Amino acid sequence: MAMRNHQGILTIGDAFIDYVSITKNNDKYNQKLGGATVNVAVHLSRFGVPSYYLTKLGIERDSIFVKNEMAKEGLNLYYSIESNTKMISKVFVHLDKDGERQFHSYENETPEEVILSEDLTEEAFDDKKIFYFGSGTLFHPKAQEATKKAITIAKEKGSLVAFDANIRLQRWKSADECRKTILKFIPFVDVFKLSMEELTFLFQKTNFEENIEMLKEFEVPFKLITMGNLGALGIWREEEIYVPAQKVVVKDTNGAGDAFMATILFHLYKNGVPKNVREWRKYIAAANRLGEEVATKYGSLPTLRNYSNIIP
Repeated sequence: MAMRNHQGILTIGDAFIDYVSITKNNDKYNQKLGGATVNVAVHLSRFGVPSYYLTKLGIERDSIFVKNEMAKEGLNLYYSIESNTKMISKVFVHLDKDGERQFHSYENETPEEVILSEDLTEEAFDDKKIFYFGSGTLFHPKAQEATKKAITIAKEKGSLVAFDANIRLQRWKSADECRKTILKFIPFVDVFKLSMEELTFLFQKTNFEENIEMLKEFEVPFKLITMGNLGALGIWREEEIYVPAQKVVVKDTNGAGDAFMATILFHLYKNGVPKNVREWRKYIAAANRLGEEVATKYGSLPTLRNYSNIIP
């Protein structure tokens, strides 16, 4: 899992708008830039990493909003594609009777246009140290083929390939199709991250250790399991590297896993691939810290204080 001396991280994904209710009647919303891969790419940009986002956007009002918000966050959209027919996916978050936020619905009017193989150019992958993707480009056959092509190009260019399961079953025809597809892609990556719940979903054992043993069967150099308030577990060369979480006052866990993943990618980009357990432990501890910081605020991509203070 050696990395060449390249510059920048390339993320492929589907940008969202989160419509977050601001009334108990759920009839008024704030618009927020969203999408798991977008969150990761934005955190990387905030870290000061050249962060490239490859997606397909439309020309409607929502797409213009997304472009403007990405520009504010310093994301480079040079390799992204514009379509006259692509519509931005939407997530609606409602307030329950107690004022707590909860997922309400998901809308995607153009799933066949998420990303296509012909949308990719080899130039986009030149001089990128890391290529990162999630399952949001795997649920539709055309986007899945594009993701396969992207992985192939990235490996040919010498990039490290990172994959975050980030399962959203609302996007899939069935849970079984989702499970089989993700399992099919795991062997082709260098870093694979998933949550404890996703681990159980993929391997379907009731015992945590049994699921871990099944995950270990995949020859992926580094595997990461986020465990909420318990912390995170890394698997490297059969070693299990557990790092507990710090106690914080949690307001919203949405986006904490994306912050965790971004921190891992940042350290891989800045410091390279660790050569021992001690170094991996430092990476995981740093990732926990940013995830915890995000969880103390509302929203999946909150405004944070200087990143150098969070992750020294």
